[in-house]
Amino acid sequence: MPSRSPSHPLGAALSRAALAVALLSIVACGRGGASVAPSALAANPSTYDGQTITVSGTAKNPTAHQMRRGTATTYQLCDSACINVVQFGDTNVSDGSQVTVSGRFRESFGRRQMMTNVLVVGGRMGGEGGGEAAPSPSQ
Repeated sequence: MPSRSPSHPLGAALSRAALAVALLSIVACGRGGASVAPSALAANPSTYDGQTITVSGTAKNPTAHQMRRGTATTYQLCDSACINVVQFGDTNVSDGSQVTVSGRFRESFGRRQMMTNVLVVGGRMGGEGGGEAAPSPSQ
């Protein structure tokens, strides 16, 4: 019968714990995706189409739309160029505020009214989660 070191079960437990921490870190970091400027998205939308990203900028012209499933707010997010944002759920976005949002970028979006260069935040698109929004700390 082979002898086992008493540290073997501890070593296996530590390996499992390290693996769990690594996986949680990957999931947590991947939640918001890469940080991309609105001007980079406007210049090369096909590069980011379908990706989950985080974007920061100045909100312009927020407009709330009441829909069957709740509220959707549309606005532009700008630095030297602008992208469109469609944010589902309650928002705290005002004209001129600094905002950071995470969601799925689409080169085109919409059924009735087609929009280009759109970041979809919250809600569901084809079974996929959207993202989240938060005011930037520099407000």
